[in-house]
Amino acid sequence: MRGATRARANAPRMPRAPRASARGGRDGASARPARAFPAKWNPFVNVPDAPDRMTDADRARADDSDGVLGYHDATRAMRASESLRSGTSRPDEYFAEMGLRFDFDDDVASSSRDFEELNRLFVSVGFSARAHEKLEKAVDNSYASLWVTTTRNSRFAKEGQVVGFARATSDGVFHATIWDVAVSPAWQRHGIGQGLIERLVDHMLDEEICNVGLYSESKVVKLYEKLGFSEKCPEPSSAMQFRFNLSPY
Repeated sequence: MRGATRARANAPRMPRAPRASARGGRDGASARPARAFPAKWNPFVNVPDAPDRMTDADRARADDSDGVLGYHDATRAMRASESLRSGTSRPDEYFAEMGLRFDFDDDVASSSRDFEELNRLFVSVGFSARAHEKLEKAVDNSYASLWVTTTRNSRFAKEGQVVGFARATSDGVFHATIWDVAVSPAWQRHGIGQGLIERLVDHMLDEEICNVGLYSESKVVKLYEKLGFSEKCPEPSSAMQFRFNLSPY
């Protein structure tokens, strides 16, 4: 080790490049503004330490990727949230006349917060049934869950039955994802699915969460596009998932 240290000490030193002065670059040339990003960057890896130094090209890349890149980008997204708010196409009164009500998880009646009933709803639309305790834990851990229940008995359902459901997970700041959107087949084509999405999105926007995503079956893509969603997958990228060799349900 001592020999190696002595060899490094005796090695010729490379000349250092001249430093740029405070007023200009090397040899009196004007200094270029420091870049916040390399020319090619991944907004989820190369996060700038100084968003104010972003060039126009950097900002264009940021907008194209939906990356929230710092304080200024976050506040810009918040200010833009009002333009994203579409409101509800059908008010609660419309559904009340049909004998339906929308309730977020904190407000839904305990008798209607029935996970066996929710499983039956999932199975009726082709979803997998989930273990009761896992399903309840998933709903409890969601950022927001929205239930649609009946307020009276009818030939389609008994009072208090779950006929629609959707939930969203979120980090509470930047991103939210909508899951498990389901409407009983007997109650479809009455605007319930659209009402679920509109109310969940508005709830996210009220919390200033402006990046809301979901996974859509091809047959309902048009509905989500109507509600302001667009298919967006930056190139080159792929949706990937790790799943252990056991059923999660």
